Amino acid sequence: MRLVLGGYGSAIGVVDLSELDGSRFGEPRSAAEAASPSWVLPSADGRFVYAALESAEGRVGAWAVTAELPWRPLGTRSTGGADPCHLALSPDGGWLLAANYSSGSVSVHPVREDGSLGERVELVAPEGETGPVADRQDRPHAHQVVFAPDGKVLVCDLGLDLVHADALDPVSGRLTQIARSPFPPGTGPRHLVLTRDGRTAYVVGELSSTLSVCRVTGPRLEVLQTVSARAADADTENTAAEVALADDERTVLVSQRGDDTVATLSVDARTARLVSVDPCGGSWPRWAGLVGGSAIVADERSDAVVVLRRQGYGWAVEATTTWTRPTCVAPLPTQ
Repeated sequence: MRLVLGGYGSAIGVVDLSELDGSRFGEPRSAAEAASPSWVLPSADGRFVYAALESAEGRVGAWAVTAELPWRPLGTRSTGGADPCHLALSPDGGWLLAANYSSGSVSVHPVREDGSLGERVELVAPEGETGPVADRQDRPHAHQVVFAPDGKVLVCDLGLDLVHADALDPVSGRLTQIARSPFPPGTGPRHLVLTRDGRTAYVVGELSSTLSVCRVTGPRLEVLQTVSARAADADTENTAAEVALADDERTVLVSQRGDDTVATLSVDARTARLVSVDPCGGSWPRWAGLVGGSAIVADERSDAVVVLRRQGYGWAVEATTTWTRPTCVAPLPTQ
């Protein structure tokens, strides 16, 4: 399996997960020149890769995946916002949405038949009361955009302590807000993951280092339970980052920056229970995910992508590879 690597460097990387050599796996190769591609997103068929190019003058880029490296560039487009940090493709593959963190907006670009992007057709940002954490919740901060199974768009806004739902017009690409689901002040909703039926969402609070189990009813999220994702004796300054749901939908991972750990929680549609907190194998785990039977972590401050293997209820380091300030890892579908 090939993995696409994003980060705060000058390139998008690709590495073969199967090339294990003792405590090392693969040697990442540069697949495309890109400025701070902090979030990478392959198309469903693996023919194209998109990246959020995180800067004050935000842009999104597209590349055609080719047999030989580097991939063929398809150009970049302005998002109209600052510091895009997350992307989502509509279920039909016709629209690319970007969450612009610093400006709190969501932008929409058409995806052409050749995989390239058209000029932005939409840019929206919610209004509302900001949260109590002054240095982090001074304004709206869109941190993630996700398509639910029913087609609605869910946006985690860290600055406003809410997840808002939007309807995407499939013809014009316009967004219309249809619901707002508030979270307790100071939560800082960062990312969420949905069950396959779309009825349950697990939301990670970056500022509170928590996981919330939410019932999804139409466009609204109802918090059923919130639990800490930290070890009981943790006392460092910490922010939670990524949330990932296992294929059997019984296990959730949450990465913790500061504690430098990966938390494992047992979940169902109503509750979550912390079962293990393990070292992430590096420093500042910006991203964590489940690929096959392994957990993979992008440790931004140690320039390492780490593969973890199951050990009892938790995880142990199996292998690592080096990439500059990694922030995102995405499996590349086989064409």
